[in-house]
Amino acid sequence: MGFPFCLGLFGASIFFFLIFFIFGNRSYNRRFNATYNVRNFFPYEIGYGVKFLDNIGVNAALILSMFSSLALFIFYGYGFDTFESPKIVTILAGIILTISIFFIFFADLKYIRFHVFMFVVTAIASFLLPCGIGILGYVNYQRTGHVYPIILAAFAFIYAIFIFASLMNPRLNLQLNMKKAVDKNGKEILVRPKFFVMAFTEWLYIFSLFIDQILLILLIIPR
Repeated sequence: MGFPFCLGLFGASIFFFLIFFIFGNRSYNRRFNATYNVRNFFPYEIGYGVKFLDNIGVNAALILSMFSSLALFIFYGYGFDTFESPKIVTILAGIILTISIFFIFFADLKYIRFHVFMFVVTAIASFLLPCGIGILGYVNYQRTGHVYPIILAAFAFIYAIFIFASLMNPRLNLQLNMKKAVDKNGKEILVRPKFFVMAFTEWLYIFSLFIDQILLILLIIPR
């Protein structure tokens, strides 16, 4: 196993998530005759209004993506010689982030406490993961003296600051601020804001999972 194995798991994680995202969007658009947009739609809404088994193809792709991600965080340690504290933090943060993201896709706002709880867990893990990667890069730099790991470490720490800043965003709340409008049939409807911070932030943390995976792959690439 080692680097090729981790690279394969990363590829599988990305591939199956793209399958989930593309066909999940198409399924949503077909059901509601509306365009799904990560700027103002929550992740769970991709599967909203349809039973799990009725959408089994899309959900199976999500499960395979998250399973590949879990396996990557468990086995990526083959790229290092020892098992130290920064690595443990990185592995745990990656595992927790993957699991929490999976539940984010099913955390309906009807269960607001569960949704907020999963959001907080996801946010914390999204911050800790690049921090762990940054520390690993710095440790690698100290051992080898190569510039490459410290560059990755710097990028990881900058990204961690970005994640922290997103969590501190004063506009981050659950207020939908829907506006009433009338459609072409004269029916009164609610119109979403063009940019919904809470929903987009959840998508930001989801995409951060794959950015962190890229950093891990770059960190253990054979040199």
